[in-house]
Order: sequence, then C-alpha cells, then structure tokens
Amino acid sequence: MARLNLSEIHFLHIDDFANYRSMLRSILKSIGVQHIDDAGDSRTALEKIEENHYDVILCDYNLGDGQNGQQLLEEAMHRKLMPYGTIFIMVTAENTMDMVMAAVEYRPDGYLSKPFPKEILVSRLEKTIQKKEAFKKIYDAYNNDQYNDAINLCDRHMIKYPKFALDIGKLKGEIALKAGRLEVAEGIYEKALTVRSFNWALYGKARTHFAAEQYDECKATIDLLLEENPNYVEGLDLLAQVHEKLGDLAEAQRTLLEAAKISPLGIARQQHLAKVAVKNNDFEVAEKSFRSSILRGKNSYLGSVADHTGLSKLYVDHGKPSKAVPVIANAKKIFRKDKESFFHTQVMDGMVQLKLGNEEKARDIFQKSLGDMPGSIKDLPQALQDDLLLSSELLNETDITEALKNDINGTGDDSESAAEKSKKYKYLLVNGRGMRLYNNHKIHEAIDCFENAADNLPENISVNMNAAQAFLKMLERQGKGASNYSDLKEKARTYLDASKKVDPHNEKYRKLEQLYSEF
Repeated sequence: MARLNLSEIHFLHIDDFANYRSMLRSILKSIGVQHIDDAGDSRTALEKIEENHYDVILCDYNLGDGQNGQQLLEEAMHRKLMPYGTIFIMVTAENTMDMVMAAVEYRPDGYLSKPFPKEILVSRLEKTIQKKEAFKKIYDAYNNDQYNDAINLCDRHMIKYPKFALDIGKLKGEIALKAGRLEVAEGIYEKALTVRSFNWALYGKARTHFAAEQYDECKATIDLLLEENPNYVEGLDLLAQVHEKLGDLAEAQRTLLEAAKISPLGIARQQHLAKVAVKNNDFEVAEKSFRSSILRGKNSYLGSVADHTGLSKLYVDHGKPSKAVPVIANAKKIFRKDKESFFHTQVMDGMVQLKLGNEEKARDIFQKSLGDMPGSIKDLPQALQDDLLLSSELLNETDITEALKNDINGTGDDSESAAEKSKKYKYLLVNGRGMRLYNNHKIHEAIDCFENAADNLPENISVNMNAAQAFLKMLERQGKGASNYSDLKEKARTYLDASKKVDPHNEKYRKLEQLYSEF
C-alpha cells in the first residue's frame, strides 16, 4: 500500500446514494487521496467531467432515474469528454451478463462488485494506475493528435516497460488504425499473433483489412476469431458490416441478430439491425429493433429521433399509419427542445396524416414545417433531407421539390438567406395550391394564388408562367366580348414578359407566347 501515492491523483466518484458517496470518500481519504469530487446523477457527473480533468472515475452502474453508468460512459466516450488514458472503473451490486456485455463494449478499466474491502480497491487502483503511468506520454501525444509521435513512443516504451509490452503493442495498433497507417497496424497484429492467437489481435487485423476495403480477407479473419470466441460481439458487428459491403443483407441481418442475443442492451446494434431489416423488408425484425432502440435510447446519448421516424415510416410503408400516430406524438414530446429533431417529427407527421387520408392536414403540417426549418437545408442530416423530399413528392409539390433538391445540392441561389429561402418555400406552396385549383377548373381562385406567388417570387419562371397560363385560360373562357378582356390580356402579357426575362428559350414559355398571339 505504501508504494501507491495517490496525493496528486484526481478522483470523481458517481453514486446516487449520498451515504455511499460519503463512505467511499472516507475510504479514499484514508489511503491518501486528496482530490475527490462526487456526483449523485449522470447529468451532474458529465458536467464535472466536461469541466475538470480526472485521473480516475469510479462510477456505480445503477444511478436511479435517468442514465445508468454504462450510458454515462457511452456518452462521455462519444462526446470525447474523457482524455485517452482516464481510468474508468464500474462499481455495481449486480453483475448480470447483459450489463457486463453492454458496458464492456466501451472498455472500462475494470469492475468492482459491492461491497468491496479497502484492500481490493487499493490493489485494483495500484495495478491500473501503474499501468496507465507507463502509458502517460503516449496518451499525451494521442490526445494532442500527434499520432506518429505516439507510435514512436510506443516502440520506446515497449523496451522501457517490458511487462506492459503486449498492452503497449495493443495500444500502438489502435493508434496506427486511427492514423490510417494500416501497414503498421497489420504488422503489430501479425507480430502479436505469432505469440498467441489473441482475440484483440485477430479483431485488429480484421479492422485493418476492413479499412483497406479487403472484405474477403476481413471476413476470413473474423471467422477465425469467432471460431475461438463465438461471443466476441465487436467481431460480429464488423462481420455484419462486411456482409453489407459484399451485398449480402440477409447474412448481415442474421449476424446482427446473433450479436443482439449476446449483448441485447447495445443500442447502436439495435439501430443497425433495424436499418438492415428495413432493407430486407423484414417488418417484424425492423419493428422489434426500432422499438428496442427507442426504449434503450430513452436515457442514452445515442437515442435518436431517427429511431422514432424510422418506426413511423415502417408503419406507413406497410399500410399501418395509425400505429405511427402515437410514435410521432411521443417523439414530439421527447425532442420538443431540439429544433432539428422536432422538425423531423413534423415532416414525418405530415407523411402519416397523408397516409391516413387527411390530405389538407398533411399539407398544413408540411407548410408549417417548412416555416420552422432549422437553418440551411443542405446542413440537415441526409435522412431528414430524404424524408423532406419524399414528403414533398408525395404531396405532388413539383416546384418546391425541385427547389429543395437545388438547395440541398447547392445548385440553387447561394446568396439567399434563410429568411429568403423560407419565403421562397412559402410562395411555392401557394403556387402549388394554385395548380391544384387550376386543375379543378377553379380559375378565379387559382389566379389569386398565382398572382400572390408571382408578386413575391418575380424571378421564378415557373410561377410566372403559371400565372400567365391562368390568365390566358380566362381569356379563352370569356372571349373578346368580356368587359375585362383588355385587363386580362395585359395581365397575361405582364407575366409572359417576366417569364421571358428569366429564360426566353423555355419551351413552355414559347408555347404560351404562341397561345397569346391567338388572342
């Protein structure tokens, strides 16, 4: 115990029971720890991790309402809140296989089962801290994105700390993969495999093949890994990706189902499985996986609006829109403070209402959602862009669909501000309403819409041509004897001139000019 100097080590202890936090603080102080923070829930803990540097984090698995310890670790890793090398030890009163498998995917440095004597804590800390100290300079270089320096330090430290040589070699492989130095990474794993058939080395070698797009070699290596350890879930996840790359979606789904049986609490795996099942048109598996993702994602950083919209779309596509209604309603509550996610729920709500036969309600929702668009459409996630375009197409909003595509692809007017784009979408919808009225022979109402749209979008040729066409149709209906014949003809001329200014060679415009000449 004397060999362990903890006076400069900064600790964070996370536990929802105040009495246990107090007890562990006393234990830590008794072994020489001077810097101790604690937190009673995950939100407080994450705020402290973000604001401070901790060398050791002791986290209970069960943290009451909200995130558990595994979800806290998951978020801290994904948000890169903990520098590489931070010691994270999970403390738990229950060691169920599902819990261990879910947490182990984020590689905590160890587990402590409650209750544990002080000697066990000291022994665990001593071993872990000594090991991390041997890696400190490597971690510092890695955390500063100095990957080549980190790789060189690994070589030196393997000589300096021979008892940690294997672990340093494993770390070197990770860094080489991160740096894209695939030959270096493969060499490390091949060398380790001459010593023994380590699972981590086989998995690392497979990842190297995958990064090099050598999918057949990757699959062969994973097969060797799974022969030795059928429960190596990361290997199964990678194998599923290989099957996808090779175009075998059925086998990808089977592999993910196998991985999900071994580790059912992993939300990312359930999300992946749902997407693959949709591609395979497997309604049952897709529904189950989406629902599992929504359930697991309730307190998870990886929980996504895409789980809710994906399930809703699944119901819509399979003729069950009524089942999507509560899914979207729940999503709106969950994501009400996230503008982008809430916008996605609005878009999907419109699709659901359209499938239910509520076309006018669907159009109202679509129009409102466009007005609520958070930022530039080209900066929105691909899935949201796709759903927005699909919604527009289903509503037969041809002009706005084209405008949205142009703005997504960057072929529209880059000088337009967000407000100008919003205005454009608004009056293209007015133009679309005019087209529906025109096609239903309601020319007077159609003209009101077209004039409104054209007056607000004077440089849009489609809108101006629609207005000109409507006035020409009115001329045809009323004939030369009409009292307002000259006014109608003048209006038609105005919108034809505006169209000519934009594109005098447009085929529809030339046909409208021919029609105008007949009056």
